[in-house]
Amino acid sequence: MISRRVVLAAPFCLAPIAARAAWPERPLRLIVPVAPAGPTDIAARIIAAPLGPLLGQNVVVENRPGGGGNVGSAAVANGPADGYTMLMGSFSNAANPAMFTDLPFDTARDLTAVAQITRVPLILTVNPALPVRTLSELIALARQGRLTYATGGVGTSSHLAGEMFIRFAGIAVPAAHYRGAAPANTDLVAGQVAFMFDNPQTALPLIAAGRVRAIAVTTPARIAELPDVPTAAESGLPGLVVTSWHGIFMRSGTPGEIIERINREVNVALQSAEVRERFRALGVQPAGGTPGDFAAFFTGEIARWGRVIREAGIKAE
Repeated sequence: MISRRVVLAAPFCLAPIAARAAWPERPLRLIVPVAPAGPTDIAARIIAAPLGPLLGQNVVVENRPGGGGNVGSAAVANGPADGYTMLMGSFSNAANPAMFTDLPFDTARDLTAVAQITRVPLILTVNPALPVRTLSELIALARQGRLTYATGGVGTSSHLAGEMFIRFAGIAVPAAHYRGAAPANTDLVAGQVAFMFDNPQTALPLIAAGRVRAIAVTTPARIAELPDVPTAAESGLPGLVVTSWHGIFMRSGTPGEIIERINREVNVALQSAEVRERFRALGVQPAGGTPGDFAAFFTGEIARWGRVIREAGIKAE
């Protein structure tokens, strides 16, 4: 015989389950911790468009730039774990723990990996007037001195890829830091700097127009957009494998079923022809995979770039 106490308690036991099953009951926010129009913002908007209908609620992209991406990241890391706020993270989230000594959150503790969205090749480009067409020729010229390379900012993928390059090649080349890839390319085209590691979104149009020359890519294999450009490994630097990336994070403590649901719908969205074509047009590769896949990758990125940053003595500006 079922006791009256058990019967009366049952509705209260079921209430949290029923409430959780109704998620999402309102629109979700996707925080982008950088200004509009850059690669991270564009990737966020590409994935948000199909993700909303798949979840049954709008996904609103909200830009919160500042602090090298830390302002927007902190809004998620220090926010509620209710499943309604996501972060469009990037390479910077792996580099910043070693770059900043005063982060207002603990990246590993406060952010949970949900889904990797992209893998972004880096392209080594040079000013066309530079008398080099191969990586080995660039290294030989650098050993003669007086070269400078451009970056999109301290601690960005273009900076840390350049740092790895000069270390592996055994050369000394100072970096010129800019506020983004666009102004860096302006000086590269003008011949004020010799080379840079660039993302496809800004590099490919300049390469097609003959304003810069591509001499290597940092991916494990050649990329479809530049089939005649060898990898750094093919060119004699097997350790120079660097890709930028984007992925969704949420506040640690977010219910596991919400993490799994968002991950599942992201993977569905990444398989759509429209999303794949939009990323392909940017020279970006859709990623996907499980939350565990992304968490393992992200942990490795934090360790890898933390080591490079500490050894090079790089500090946030």
